[in-house]
Amino acid sequence: MINKKLPVISLVFYILAALLFIFAVWSANHSFRYISDLVSMGQVVIKDSLFDIISFHLNSFGQYVIYAALLFGIGWIVNLFAGVEVETYEFDDEELEALDELFDEALAEEEEED
Repeated sequence: MINKKLPVISLVFYILAALLFIFAVWSANHSFRYISDLVSMGQVVIKDSLFDIISFHLNSFGQYVIYAALLFGIGWIVNLFAGVEVETYEFDDEELEALDELFDEALAEEEEED
């Protein structure tokens, strides 16, 4: 296994994702308990209110699961690209002059077409 240091920004995204996921689990627990209490008291019939129950759960904790997954994904992508090195190329004077000539020729051709 390659020993690669974890970038700080990836670590921040992972921590935020973990916190959101923990909150989502806590919220899911309370959401399921609330619906369970309503069903046990006879105020809600699952078969008749299935859409409303699912909608309640998605509004209670679903968004936090999605946000946690997105933050984890961003951290993972940042971690993937952390070791990528960008190559640079420096032009010498002769190459710059040749590029200037090509640019001038292209401008002249463009002006002739108009």
